[in-house]
Amino acid sequence: MSISLSGIGAIGKEQLISSCSNGEPNWSYIPTKGESSKTQAEFVSEIRELARQAATTTNKTESEYISKQVLCLRAEYLSDVAPDRKQLYEQAKNTMKNQGSNQKCKGCGELTLLDFLEKAEGKNSDFAEKQFVLAGGGTLNCPILTSGGYGAEIQYQGVKVLSNLGNGWGYEMTPAELAKKDEFYSIYWSEYNSVKENGSSELREMPDYLDQDRPSFEARA
Repeated sequence: MSISLSGIGAIGKEQLISSCSNGEPNWSYIPTKGESSKTQAEFVSEIRELARQAATTTNKTESEYISKQVLCLRAEYLSDVAPDRKQLYEQAKNTMKNQGSNQKCKGCGELTLLDFLEKAEGKNSDFAEKQFVLAGGGTLNCPILTSGGYGAEIQYQGVKVLSNLGNGWGYEMTPAELAKKDEFYSIYWSEYNSVKENGSSELREMPDYLDQDRPSFEARA
């Protein structure tokens, strides 16, 4: 599994690259539509607890673990406004499966969307010129990669909600997700800064592994 962040500071964009070892999107970090059983008060409590842990840790390895927990909690926090990325992904897989010869995976688990794209390579010379309409209201484009083969870009309501261009699965946030993300970090950094400001001089002088002014905060997960 690998996670990195790009697009920080770009207007209306934020992209988290997150893939499982089997090539599937890592849904622990990528928000998708769902209903959390947690109340707002429970979310706030958990966000603040992670902020306190981040503000007081003296161990870099521990801070990296905390950053992963923050991203997991953020994905859950965004789930009530997130598009159904998981459903769109499955629809894209079915679309690509129907383009091929219904090849079955032999002893290696379920085929990923990239597996279907790889099998389609060479069979459709105009593949990259097509746009596939998905049942959930999104569209799938398959651009040709400079490294060879096809990538995947799933768009929904004008936003590239899921994509893989050879470096793992990433996504851009919708306007609703961006607003919800800002709400999440408003709670987080308020608690984090409060702990730092009210802590001992030793605590205030500790290196900020999760400094909000540095994009590396989320790239550390």
